[in-house]
Amino acid sequence: MSAQPGRDTVPVPGSKVTVVPSPDAGDAEPFAVTECPGGPLLVRGDFEIQDSEGNEVPKNRETVALCRCAGSRIKPWCDGTHKLLRRAAEN
Repeated sequence: MSAQPGRDTVPVPGSKVTVVPSPDAGDAEPFAVTECPGGPLLVRGDFEIQDSEGNEVPKNRETVALCRCAGSRIKPWCDGTHKLLRRAAEN
């Protein structure tokens, strides 16, 4: 990724959300982003998710999987649709 996770904001491709450092994180590295090949972005740590208008999207976990394929029915969260899309493209 071109952003420096933990310090910068990270836009989520295929989604209308951005991962931002938590305002309470201080100088610590607030979050880490892992790109799953052909799948979601896994985000761990102290972060917030904001919609395109800057509103916080509530999350229930410290680690979340964010959809990048734009096919999830529960956006911004990954529901595994990328696997179905990959199989369809192979046929």
